Amino acid sequence: MRKTGLVCLLTLILCFTGSLTAFGRTEGHVFDEAGLYTQEEAADLTSRAEAIGETYGMDVLFLTTTDTQGLEAREYAAQFFLDGDFGYGAEKDGIVFIIDMGGRDAQMVTSGEGIRIFTDYYIDKIWNEVQPILSEGAYYDAMSTFLTDVEYYCGEYQKYLANPEAYESEYQKEQESRNIVLYIGISLIFALIVAGVSVVFMRKGHNNVKSFTDGRAYLKENGVNFRVNQDAFVTTHTTRKRIIKNEDNNNNSWGGGSSTFSSGGHNFGGGGGKF
Repeated sequence: MRKTGLVCLLTLILCFTGSLTAFGRTEGHVFDEAGLYTQEEAADLTSRAEAIGETYGMDVLFLTTTDTQGLEAREYAAQFFLDGDFGYGAEKDGIVFIIDMGGRDAQMVTSGEGIRIFTDYYIDKIWNEVQPILSEGAYYDAMSTFLTDVEYYCGEYQKYLANPEAYESEYQKEQESRNIVLYIGISLIFALIVAGVSVVFMRKGHNNVKSFTDGRAYLKENGVNFRVNQDAFVTTHTTRKRIIKNEDNNNNSWGGGSSTFSSGGHNFGGGGGKF
């Protein structure tokens, strides 16, 4: 009877500790609960994530699961991040990519400086690249693409920090391109309107002209008189005026804003969607 009780007690302890380990692992970068990666793939993702951490101080994590225990995928990832004590520095700089096979939901969850680096604009760009690959079931390829983007934007952010006044982000370049296209479009529309109105008035003016078969109708009654006009150039005066350009307060900013949510008293950002 005592042996049976001891076995039951040990079983309860193992079950309890097993439930804790879901959020209690503090080492590694790949936590493949859904079994989506081979050992070689997990090793490659780990190696590249460690290199990014050493270079940029960004803790990059991969989490897969088939059950989020009633939480949204991003909430599950945030709780995993907090309970595992992940992230570098006081602000816990890091990013988690979670793939929830149960809900076919994938989310990028950012923390600390990761929120500032991976803004809404850049999260959307990464997601647009990764989502089609996830839909094809090529999970390692999707995460490889994700890592490439993470490394790129971390590098660009370092360039921005080195010289904020001179740096022009990808977001700003695209906004400028859109503005140029918009200005050209407005100019073309205006030119077409002016040309159309001119043609209408010209046609109306021609309707009032009567044709003559006799050439004498075009001659003046008293013949043709010539008059000579002379313009005397005296002097010139040039006035200079400085044109003040409107400065865009966001010219030297990093991308756009980042959406955030709170979990366990800590702020997170990110985004993603169904695949």
